[in-house]
Amino acid sequence: MDIVFLAFFLLTAFEGVIAQVQLEPKTSAVLRGTDARFNCSLSQSNWVAMTWSLNSSVVLTISKMFGVLENSDRYTAFNYTTDQSHKWEFVLRNTQWNESGVVTCDVQNIDRKMASLSVQESGTVTITSGNVTAKRNQPVTIRCLARGWFPEPDLTWTLGGISVNRDKYNTSTEALGGLFNSASTLTLLANDSAPVECRATVPALAAPRTSTIFLTTVADTAEKDQTVLIATVVSVVAVALLVLLIIGIIFCYKRRKVTKSSYEEEVRRTRSLSERNASEVVQGKDNMAYLPDGSKRADVAPSEFNDSGIARTNSHHSPEMPDVLYNSNHTANAYDPAPDHGTLGSKKHRHATIV
Repeated sequence: MDIVFLAFFLLTAFEGVIAQVQLEPKTSAVLRGTDARFNCSLSQSNWVAMTWSLNSSVVLTISKMFGVLENSDRYTAFNYTTDQSHKWEFVLRNTQWNESGVVTCDVQNIDRKMASLSVQESGTVTITSGNVTAKRNQPVTIRCLARGWFPEPDLTWTLGGISVNRDKYNTSTEALGGLFNSASTLTLLANDSAPVECRATVPALAAPRTSTIFLTTVADTAEKDQTVLIATVVSVVAVALLVLLIIGIIFCYKRRKVTKSSYEEEVRRTRSLSERNASEVVQGKDNMAYLPDGSKRADVAPSEFNDSGIARTNSHHSPEMPDVLYNSNHTANAYDPAPDHGTLGSKKHRHATIV
């Protein structure tokens, strides 16, 4: 009998090593009134019963053959067994503060695993000052209150979406009726207008609770006066430049007009002077070789004319143009190489060239 008992003990121990139990998560934080979930799994199928305990009190029993033996409104389990492992999920509904503590999964005669459950409370967060208006570069104090939290909330600040260093604010906390109330005071310089946000959170919250105000910075009186002065000076300078520009445009226009008038007057004066000089030009000399109608050419013989019809003389006078004879029977401007001084119907013309 002793040998049989020893063999059974060794077999049970060996199976327990093979069929090791896993419990997840190791730590769970949930808000009061929500559900808490834990998963217990085995790699082998040689188990008979599984029990779930909350703070050493058994709240649920699961049989491998029959499943959950007794369900309740707040405690239940779901089977997620596969070919690779046997897995059961334990669900604790509508959690309460007094259920914070140790959750145990006990696989009979194999192994036992424990996890931690924290039931937390999300309170309120408020910036008490509301929107703030301050002079530029002046210190500003803003206060934030977080009430009804469990455990103690973590308070932080942001300015314009950027986290504020913790040395810029201080936080104090007090416990009241099992809950925590916290207050945080932020001191900063009003450099620029920006939103200010106070954040409160506990581990069970996926995102922090927030309260936001807007900080508006305004210039002091001296800075306003300086700004007005600068704006006035700029306006006066702009008006002066505009006036100078208009005067320059008018001056250039008049100068161009005067220049154009002077040029036209000079042209008229030059033209008038040219006409007056032209009227005073001395007429050319008379052609000494010209004989009026009915007169005889006594001083120049016909043989003294050259081929060009110019009389040859021994004097040093300039060449003289003879009269040119045009025959009325010829066409206009036709030149007669052999003029006939005695022919009827011909007429003498004297042409004078004025130089």
